[in-house]
Amino acid sequence: MIDKKKVLFSFIVSFLLGFMILVFGPAEIFFANVTEFDFLFGEFAGYMALIFVGTLLLLTAFLSFLPQKIYRMAISVLFTVSVAGYLQVMLFNKNLDLLGVNPDGYQVPPAQGMVNLAIWLAVLAGVMVLAVKKQEIWKQAVFYLSLLLIGMQAVAMVSLVATAPKEAYERAKVSDRLGGKDQYTVSADKNIIVFVLDYFSSLYLQQMLEVYPDGADCLHDFTYYSNADCTYYGTFPSLAHMLTGREVDTTVSIAEWCRDIWNHDLTVEFYQELQANNYKTNVYTTDSNVLTSSNGCGILRDRISNITNEPREVKVDTGLLLKTIMKMSCYRMAPDLLKPQFYTNVSEYSLIVEDMGEGILQTNSDFYAKLQEKGLQKDDSSHYFIFQHLIGTHEFNTDEHGNYQEKTSVEETARGCMTIMEGYLSELKRLGVYEDATIIITADHGGDWKEDLQVVYFIKQPGETHDKSPVTNAPISHCDLLPTVAQMAGLDYTKYGNSINDFSQDEQRERTIWVRTADPDFPEEVYYCYTYTGDILALITQIDAGPTDIKEMYEPYF
Repeated sequence: MIDKKKVLFSFIVSFLLGFMILVFGPAEIFFANVTEFDFLFGEFAGYMALIFVGTLLLLTAFLSFLPQKIYRMAISVLFTVSVAGYLQVMLFNKNLDLLGVNPDGYQVPPAQGMVNLAIWLAVLAGVMVLAVKKQEIWKQAVFYLSLLLIGMQAVAMVSLVATAPKEAYERAKVSDRLGGKDQYTVSADKNIIVFVLDYFSSLYLQQMLEVYPDGADCLHDFTYYSNADCTYYGTFPSLAHMLTGREVDTTVSIAEWCRDIWNHDLTVEFYQELQANNYKTNVYTTDSNVLTSSNGCGILRDRISNITNEPREVKVDTGLLLKTIMKMSCYRMAPDLLKPQFYTNVSEYSLIVEDMGEGILQTNSDFYAKLQEKGLQKDDSSHYFIFQHLIGTHEFNTDEHGNYQEKTSVEETARGCMTIMEGYLSELKRLGVYEDATIIITADHGGDWKEDLQVVYFIKQPGETHDKSPVTNAPISHCDLLPTVAQMAGLDYTKYGNSINDFSQDEQRERTIWVRTADPDFPEEVYYCYTYTGDILALITQIDAGPTDIKEMYEPYF
């Protein structure tokens, strides 16, 4: 005979855990980061509901037929996971990276991980003791606390769905965006090409060369700047700064700052002068929000050439979407020591939605596969300033041959990036446009340790050839990128600042790097500003001494 009370009890406990992991968790992740995702709520919500219902019925049936002693232990474990997971989300997840932006995955100090695990075990022990010695209290606590947590999260779920912006439910039919139609097109002459390999620090290059001594031989015609400062740590605001030359204003909202920098007189003049010199500017990054925030790509018109408003045709990989969102839901709830098992890198999100038209390819292996398949073609109608953002060493998932492979080392990933660069340069040579091109290979920022905050910086100027890449410690920074591009395009660059050619070996220059971080003394994120004179050793010394300035942000980026 079926014990109806046992079935109801099993149903409530199963409902709580399933709802937290399969419904509320994915919804909260999605709605909190809706502007970062290219998929819609309706493209996974129904499937998640079906998975939840199926899991709920199977788990309820399984628990209901367990022998009584095993049943109490199983219920206790599931209830503990729910309660401890709720505490983890509400109290212990500080500054949790939900978008997979850290190439090293989730890192936690061992002491913190052990303390966190001890809390989980303490909750489990308490529930188990009640289950064995105080069964009536155990029943009441498990039943009513489960109902309370279900009710609280159900109310929050309704609020999330009701207050979400329309971007959560529908794609804009016609909206300005960066297009990838000409991503594999270059000019017949006078190309200026900037490759931005995300997260590629100068230290990563050194580590790569120790394993692959010939790893950068393809760049023998390039001069290597070993003392290059990125100015800002983080893809935002680094990319926006590189393309406008404007310093971050922490006293205004991010949207206002993005609007201001693209409408700044010098920014407008720079792109107008490029156009007057017959240059098209094509920018390729899959996340235009790092350039425009919530303003949309309309503010880039009359500056960037590859802006399009043609309707998008996309294909959603439903299986990958469900796998990714469930992994991240588990990641949120899991104790610190288990979080690395569920961490999802940003490229997994980017692969969920495939642009069936001419979408931009940013993942290393995707970009390289298309390059090998399609090659480059040249355009005789104008010169090109190309700004190509690749994932670089932001994620360790590229083998030494430039192909996709999970969990590669930083050295292998860096070597794979060099393979991709070699393939691109070979195509330029095949087309006969390599010699007079200006080519810069750098990174938007380095790593998040003090030793690897500086970035790689190679440049080949027109007509430059060497048997082996020369190295200079001239103190350059990304503040110099726009003036350098202007100089290479034949413009009067001095109004925009200093070109990298204005700095020489062993020269001393004061530079400042801004590192976005959390500070317990401030309610929002802040920038720690480190001003130093010298090389990476001087920067490390300054970091050890502390920031020279702290700038409180009007609002956090994430």
